[in-house]
Amino acid sequence: MNRQLIEIASWCLVNEIMRRYPNRYTIIQTHPGGGMYDCLSLFTKKGHIHVADLNREGSFHVFLEGACSSFDIWQMMSKEDDMKDVLNRVSEALRMPIPSKLPPSTPEIVCYRFIASFLSQTAFTRDKWRCRNGCFDSSAPYARGGKIKDFEKFPGAVDRLRTNKKDDIENESSYRFWFLRKAENSHICVETTGNVWSDNGNSYNLMELYKKEKRIWPLVNRIGGYLLP
Repeated sequence: MNRQLIEIASWCLVNEIMRRYPNRYTIIQTHPGGGMYDCLSLFTKKGHIHVADLNREGSFHVFLEGACSSFDIWQMMSKEDDMKDVLNRVSEALRMPIPSKLPPSTPEIVCYRFIASFLSQTAFTRDKWRCRNGCFDSSAPYARGGKIKDFEKFPGAVDRLRTNKKDDIENESSYRFWFLRKAENSHICVETTGNVWSDNGNSYNLMELYKKEKRIWPLVNRIGGYLLP
């Protein structure tokens, strides 16, 4: 699978996990193994316990007291016709109940849905889009916790960066932010509280827009349509 499709698939998968358990987990990006790996990592909201890593190379690792599990998520996805079967496997590995229906989306979940939906529209285009966390979390020496320079393009995000919230992991506010980047340039900044800023100078409240539209695609087109082919 090429790098663009891996980016899209990883966000679509993690987004659907988060939709199942909106008040249980939060996502950050990590680079374990001395910075060699690129992961979307799940932490519990309560206690900030690191419970799982989706390594972009395709392995899904779950770390739970008494047992750990790991499986090739891309291989599993390629063999299943119904993606719910993949999600159910992940839920079982996390020791979480399989929901009969999805609960209502919180502002944080709407943000993840927006990111996954935006990236989905970049499939098979020449532009290489990525979504990167506002905190560069790496196990490489002297790298962990450094803020990326992308904040400078979004003054509203810089203001919000100064505000810590009680559920910020390690009391680091930059973990709340995600940047949609084409090549090395950030064009959209998303804060998991629901705030969004675009590089054309506009700002939005995702939850307010979602309450009106009831769908994610109109939000993607309204906020980021000018960036998509």
